[in-house]
Amino acid sequence: MADRSGRLKGILKDSIIPPGDSKQTAREIAIHHATLLQQRKDLEAQILDSVILLSEYPLVREAPYSSANPAPSDVSDFKANVRLFQPSDYDDLIEERNVNELCGYTLCSKPRRQTGGGGEWKLTSSGEIVKRKELEKWCSQTCARRALFVKVQLNETAAWERAGIPDIQIDLLDEDKSTETEADRTARKLGELKLDDQRQAARDSAALAMERGFNGITSSLDKVKITLKEKDVAAPSEMASQVGNANTEDHLLVDGHKAKIPEEDMKDSE
Repeated sequence: MADRSGRLKGILKDSIIPPGDSKQTAREIAIHHATLLQQRKDLEAQILDSVILLSEYPLVREAPYSSANPAPSDVSDFKANVRLFQPSDYDDLIEERNVNELCGYTLCSKPRRQTGGGGEWKLTSSGEIVKRKELEKWCSQTCARRALFVKVQLNETAAWERAGIPDIQIDLLDEDKSTETEADRTARKLGELKLDDQRQAARDSAALAMERGFNGITSSLDKVKITLKEKDVAAPSEMASQVGNANTEDHLLVDGHKAKIPEEDMKDSE
């Protein structure tokens, strides 16, 4: 709540308020931006509800429907709910389905694969070595390809920036497009062009921020400046070497203690 209040104060401070009815104008600006913030919050809540809803799909699981040929009602609901997802939201959906012991592909009703105990890596039947965690997300590699085909169509930009684009469409890997009309193809191309424009705008904005030195708060906090300095090693002085050479009884030192030879032994040796 405090964060939202601070953002509103910053917006009001940066806004240009004409003289005269400044109080009324400031109130209208505050209401406008508060409405925008509430709309963003509502969209985030809608995406969360969609994740929970799709975690139990498909609703129609009887033959002849399957992951390769899902029911039209399930396909329509899936596309409507996932169109505003970011890739991170889609990852949350896959994880939520795995918690329910379902294949990560939303239109598949099969349980996810269980490889049993073992290490972090697994050897597949095709000879590939993959992480066991990634292998157990799906019932098969075919469903993994179907799910990732959907994921690459999602945009990194925020949902509220894409909510006003009705032409955004999600395609399925096995989808039959023989009945698609020319209007449908035109709408899809228009949506793809708008998404490409948004992706390019996001890349340009990130490049401009990096050029100006604004790499984000977290990146600056994660970095620690380290200075490497060579240690100066002093050579032994001439006096110390002379003292060392003058000490002829060093061979009598054992762990720092000087061994004493009895006088009788010294006389015998003489």
